[in-house]
Amino acid sequence: MGLGKLAVNDRKDGFTLDRESLGFWLADTCWSAFTSIELSDWEYYLARRAEQGINVLQVNTLPQWDRCRPDLGIYPYASEDGTVFDWSVPNEAYWERAREMCRMAVEHGIRPALVLLWCNYIPGTWGSMIAQKLGAPVMPFDEIRPHIERVVRHLGEFDPVYVVTGDTDFKSDEAIRYYEEGLSVVCELAPSALRCMHINRANRTIPERFIDRLDFYMYQPGHNYEGQSEAWKLPEDFRASYPQKPLLNSEPCYEQMGASRNVYWRFTARDCRASAWSGILSGAAAGLTYGAHGVWNWQAAQSKGSVLGEGFDMPFRWQECLQFPGVWDYGMVPHVLNSLTEGGFHAVVPAQELLDDAREAIRVARVGDRVVAYLPRTTALKLHGPFADMEAVAFDLEDKRVAHLPMRVDAQTGTTRVEQHPFGHDALVILKPAAH
Repeated sequence: MGLGKLAVNDRKDGFTLDRESLGFWLADTCWSAFTSIELSDWEYYLARRAEQGINVLQVNTLPQWDRCRPDLGIYPYASEDGTVFDWSVPNEAYWERAREMCRMAVEHGIRPALVLLWCNYIPGTWGSMIAQKLGAPVMPFDEIRPHIERVVRHLGEFDPVYVVTGDTDFKSDEAIRYYEEGLSVVCELAPSALRCMHINRANRTIPERFIDRLDFYMYQPGHNYEGQSEAWKLPEDFRASYPQKPLLNSEPCYEQMGASRNVYWRFTARDCRASAWSGILSGAAAGLTYGAHGVWNWQAAQSKGSVLGEGFDMPFRWQECLQFPGVWDYGMVPHVLNSLTEGGFHAVVPAQELLDDAREAIRVARVGDRVVAYLPRTTALKLHGPFADMEAVAFDLEDKRVAHLPMRVDAQTGTTRVEQHPFGHDALVILKPAAH
């Protein structure tokens, strides 16, 4: 079963599949898959995620530093503890297993997005500074090429996307040197594959030297309770700072994740929807990544904690995570966008200047001849502009109900007020040309 060719569209704001249909990136984060998941569980997981609409899996080719323990004890390079590696001794059993897992994913219509160099393996990054204090050394520079060659040789046939960096910053020359090598090698060995970089929370700085070789941008609002406004601020800054390329929220707050820095909070499906729709209407309409706390790190009944890295509150078991409601909300996103954009014919164009309201968490965009707003809380929608020839509907994003809303146009001020919708949840409000 082929996945079709994922490519950047002509507008450079999204993807196409086989040069025809809208190729929306709907991913799940399953960073620790290759080290932690039994093949029988993997089959069940893939079947469930395919049902939920997932078409991409973001997976780390190296052991995830904050995965749950114990894992399966199968590592890409010789190791006694899964933390310290003999990089010169590859474990072919691991790579054959990863190959089988990718084959199974493709059979379910799911494309691998393979992270090559997670930050804790790269000197001079925030992650490696923590990891080294805990006894986990970095990857030697000379092992970058052999590692990427191994990934491409074993997994390249599955049409993966190569994610060169994982959760990284670029604050040191040494880190930039490592990632320059990694990017150069993957461009050489897999020139027709799509490439991107997964960067750390709130990071809006990618070295200029990398930009021309990246096909699209990923950004990360992350899991900081106080930082959820980054869901719309990051795409605003990316659009202002870099050449236009497809942009996607690659790590929103994960469902039922405890907030970072030991803040007593867990992100709900509603929080996840807010991160998704805020980003989409701010210019990140190429795709979206879901995450469940207990899947990305693979929490099982026998798990006792994480290996290394930043701590969060206790994960749910992976079986429970597959029942969380938020993934179904994300699965509806491409269908709603397909309807609004008429199959990708129209672009989602941020139009925040239309909002006559100081509450910037309300996000507004134009899609063809429509105006679309995301309201995270129930309120009236006030817009600059006399939209007398439009009609308004609200789509309840939690219970999937539709309400037809009255509008009042003030000819003197040139403003429009869409009355409060009747739902107690977040909603999309859509203004469209009135039917006559």
